[in-house]
Amino acid sequence: MGRSLDVLAACEAFVAVADRESFTAGALAAGISQSVASRRIGALEAHLGGRLFDRTSRRVALTALGRGVLPSAARLVGAAADLVDDARRSRARPLSVGVPPSVPALVLAELCAAGAAGRLPLAPVAGNPAERAEAFRSGRTSLFLENVPSDRARWTARLGVGSHPDDDATGTFHLGELRPARGRPTGALRRLWLQPEDDVPHVRDRMERARDEAGLAPVQVRVAESTVRALSEILVSDDLVLCTRPEASTYDLRWRPLGDQQLVRAYAVGAADESLAARFVALCSSAVVTVLGADDASDRATQTGLERVRG
Repeated sequence: MGRSLDVLAACEAFVAVADRESFTAGALAAGISQSVASRRIGALEAHLGGRLFDRTSRRVALTALGRGVLPSAARLVGAAADLVDDARRSRARPLSVGVPPSVPALVLAELCAAGAAGRLPLAPVAGNPAERAEAFRSGRTSLFLENVPSDRARWTARLGVGSHPDDDATGTFHLGELRPARGRPTGALRRLWLQPEDDVPHVRDRMERARDEAGLAPVQVRVAESTVRALSEILVSDDLVLCTRPEASTYDLRWRPLGDQQLVRAYAVGAADESLAARFVALCSSAVVTVLGADDASDRATQTGLERVRG
């Protein structure tokens, strides 16, 4: 193939002229001048080693060579058009983003609206931390909000405890409050439930160590299989759930900050494409704050909170 020949452009001119049996009409259909069409077809003829049109008659007619190569040229032109269409559809396809479960639909709608305003259509995919990571590794999501240690985070949300709305306790919460009062049945130990979103080492392990240091039974700080299970226990007992203040408000719970330690949910954007992650953050950071019930986004270095993840 000659280095200077644009085969696709030449084939587009050739197919347009052949279909209309006219250089004038074919050039117009291809959006080029007649002289450009003639030049491109001449270059293609030189490349293929023979004439494609019989120009001696009034009507432009294909030669035997022209008839022989026209189907291949038409397929090439069609494939190029399909490529452009596929790229357009791909750009318009929503970007799948892994998000925590139990985020209200209206809040997720605000996230999608922020992306759409910047021509970045989004499709949230809900799941707990392990499910979000697996969905990303398997290619089902392009980005995900990754639950990370606080020193790697772009967004953080302070954790406290939520209790029954009739609970009259005030001030900070200390794990020692879970110690059973004298005479309380052993089977009625008060418990602090962790939601699946907090079933990560930097939250779960710290809470379990604090539980042991407070002299509590292992069953008194445990991960619930679902947020619904944790909330159901609160409604029928004096159990508590680890949660953010916005979550407590959503669930109509009384919220108290932790007094034993400062504990946060911390998030970064998990992605393989750093430029895509940066675009998501630029467009959607404020909406993500609402999604996570977070404090304002961190002003750390640009790299912070953009986790490059290899599938």
